Amino acid sequence: MFAKFLLTVAVVALIWFGFKYLQRVTELRERRAARTPSTPERPRFEPVPDGESVQDLVKCPRCHTYRSSKLGHCGQEGCPY
Repeated sequence: MFAKFLLTVAVVALIWFGFKYLQRVTELRERRAARTPSTPERPRFEPVPDGESVQDLVKCPRCHTYRSSKLGHCGQEGCPY
């Protein structure tokens, strides 16, 4: 008889503290979300209608990087640009 009573008390206490814990976790998440500023959108590339912002890239045979031919010398000896 006494064991049933203790088991009932333990189950009620477990449910009670479980709900309190879940409420606390939810409250902390809401505080964190309110404190953290929303991330701004990334800037999008929008080409200028005159076509100057879009350039073809050429692979440099010396440094093996792709660069615009208008940028000039890559800084290494033997660069053709």
